[in-house]
Amino acid sequence: MPPRRFDGRRLRARRRAVDMHQKVLGREAGVGSHEPVARWESGKSIPPAEKLPAIARALGVDIDTLFPRNGDPDLVDLRCDAGYSQSHAAEVTEAVSRFRLGAAERGVRKLDETSLPALAALYGVTVEELKAAQRRSFGEIAAAQEPAEPSSPQLADTLTGLMQGAFPERRPTAAELAAAVNSKVSAEVLKAEQVDALLSGARAQDIFDDGARTVAFEALGLYFDVSPMVFHDGQSAQQRVLEDIRFLAAQHDVALAARGGERGVSPAFLAVLNKLLDEDESR
Repeated sequence: MPPRRFDGRRLRARRRAVDMHQKVLGREAGVGSHEPVARWESGKSIPPAEKLPAIARALGVDIDTLFPRNGDPDLVDLRCDAGYSQSHAAEVTEAVSRFRLGAAERGVRKLDETSLPALAALYGVTVEELKAAQRRSFGEIAAAQEPAEPSSPQLADTLTGLMQGAFPERRPTAAELAAAVNSKVSAEVLKAEQVDALLSGARAQDIFDDGARTVAFEALGLYFDVSPMVFHDGQSAQQRVLEDIRFLAAQHDVALAARGGERGVSPAFLAVLNKLLDEDESR
C-alpha cells in the first residue's frame, strides 16, 4: 500500500502560512483540540489517514501538494482520500459491512459486485477505478512507485516569517503577494499558485526551472529587502546570516572585511551596522 507521505514540518509551515491556530485546525480536522495537532507537527504522532483530506481543506491546499503519495491507490487509500473511517464508510453506503470491507482492504476476500457502484460513488471514483484499487489490495497489480521527493519546510518557514514581518496586521493571500512582488520588479516573475506551493513546503526546484527560480528569488529578495540566498534550500541559519551580511555590505557599497593586517569587519561596515541599529531603536 502506498500511503500518503506525512511531514509534520510541512504541516506546521502551511498552518503558519495561513495564520491558523492549532486549536482551529484541530476543530476543522475533527480531533477536538490543539493537542493532536501539536503532536503531529512535532513528529510524535501522525493523523489518521482519513483525516488528511479535512486537514488539507482547512488549510486551503490540494491534498496531493500537502500529503503527496507515490504510486496508485488501493482500497484503503481510496477510502481515506474520501475522508471515511472503515466503520463510517460501511454505515453510509449500507451496501457492505465493515467486516467485509475490512477483509477486502486486507486482501482476504473481494467485495461483492453488487456493492461496487455504491462504494465507488461514496469514494468519488468510477467502478473501474475501484476495481483497480481492489486488485492492488490483493497484490494482483502493483502500485507504480516513484522516488520520494523531500519537502522544503525550511523555505516555507523563511517565506512565512518574512510575510509576518512585512504584514503584521493581515497576512496577504498568495495572489496578493505574487502581485506585490511582480509590481515591485515591473514583471510577472511569480504566480499565485507558485507562492502557494512554496508556502505548502514544496521544493523550489519542483516549481521553477533554474532560470526562473533565480529570477523569482531575486524578486522576493528585492521585495523583502533581504539577500536572495535566504530562499535557497538546505542553507543553515549561519549561512543565511553570512549571506545577509554580505548582501548588506554590497547594498551600502562598503567593504565587509578590514584591509591590511587588521582582522574582522571593516570600520565602514561597522558604521553601517551602528547606523541601522540606531535607526531601528528610534522607531
